[in-house]
Amino acid sequence: MHLKKLMASLGAVICLSTCFNAVAFAETTDYYTEEEISPAYEIAENPISTLSIIDSTAYCTSETKGNVVSITVEQTLEKYSGWFWIWNNVDGASWTKTVNTNSISMSNTKSGLSSGTYRLKSVFTLTSSSGETETITIYSTEKSI
Repeated sequence: MHLKKLMASLGAVICLSTCFNAVAFAETTDYYTEEEISPAYEIAENPISTLSIIDSTAYCTSETKGNVVSITVEQTLEKYSGWFWIWNNVDGASWTKTVNTNSISMSNTKSGLSSGTYRLKSVFTLTSSSGETETITIYSTEKSI
């Protein structure tokens, strides 16, 4: 009886060891691309939302361009609440700018931030000469202090 248990255990070990020894092969290439994959927009070209924090001051920048006659951008600095992926607007850190040209660049600062994780939400609304509008929301990379 003892020999049967030993043989069964040895058989199980051999079966398991052969099951988990998978070998994978991948083809290698000598080229690469520096382009990132980004969503295609109807009107906007390369919308950007950038946040940097130095000490307790947030530096917020939003920019885009397109074949348009007007662009509006709404910037909102948000702070992570720590519960259920909820982001709250930071008091006094919401700005709006409208231009009647084909490009926009907007920069604002907010000082006196407390410790936490922040991001910049930029909502772009672009209007073409035919009246077509496109609204895009872009979030910056999260920054913590």
